Amino acid sequence: MACAKDSPYYLEAGGTGKLIANDNTLNVCTATKILERLHGEFTEQYVGTAATGRTLNSTSVNMNPTFYLRKQPKLNGFQGEDAAAGDIYRLYKYLTTTGANDQTYRSAVHAIMNGVYNATIDNSTYLNELTTSTRDLANPNNFKGIYGLIKLNEVLEQKITEKVNSMPVKSGGSTLLSEAQNYEARQGIKNTLEEIARRENEIYREKFFSIILMLVGIFLVSTQLVQKYFSSGGGGGGGGFGLGSSGLFTGFGFGSGSGLFSRFGGIGLGRSGRSRLTSMFSNNPYSLSTR
Repeated sequence: MACAKDSPYYLEAGGTGKLIANDNTLNVCTATKILERLHGEFTEQYVGTAATGRTLNSTSVNMNPTFYLRKQPKLNGFQGEDAAAGDIYRLYKYLTTTGANDQTYRSAVHAIMNGVYNATIDNSTYLNELTTSTRDLANPNNFKGIYGLIKLNEVLEQKITEKVNSMPVKSGGSTLLSEAQNYEARQGIKNTLEEIARRENEIYREKFFSIILMLVGIFLVSTQLVQKYFSSGGGGGGGGFGLGSSGLFTGFGFGSGSGLFSRFGGIGLGRSGRSRLTSMFSNNPYSLSTR
């Protein structure tokens, strides 16, 4: 039943913090009561023997999802059940022993989805939403089963949008909700650009580091080659790098004779370039030894 003015309702679990509905909160009150009912229909534990404050297991509640989803007492005469045999997970049993071609399975799934029990639902419609259902809070009983939860969520989203858009904003021709959406869009663009810039910087650092490692590797390999094949132990500082008059890297400014690269003019570095390169590697901490 929909709320009327002065109807009490609770937003907190356990029935605390009582509120009184007024003309502005009737929809909130009604939606709260629908949620309370749906919560019970999905989670309530039934009993096999009548007890104060408890719902008796019977065919009067076989339309509620909890009748199939939760472990409940068996019910005499329902789908061949025997109450003396204990409790049962009905949906689990149907899922593991039957399928869509079985009437018990279709009826159970239809009840979970729509909150209505149909003992003769056919194979082509048991998953369908009932065509008689509406999305009007004035008819709370239309919100049942999983489809009822979906419909209630849609109604609340619509009501919230209407309430937010009714609030005044400074800029003309726009609503508060559209302003918030525009802000979110701009914020998303800003975050995207920042992420692109961060990733570019990361890529550049990785490439630069790879180049440094490659240069160090080339230098180490060349050092070993010089020490193994070209050091003669003589000349002006010969041995190791071949720093004598005919050293291997005289073209780089390591010597002044006719080294391996002297014909290339130090690979185009010129005198100043050769001197800079000489000073760069004069005290190399990565030099290896074959000894």
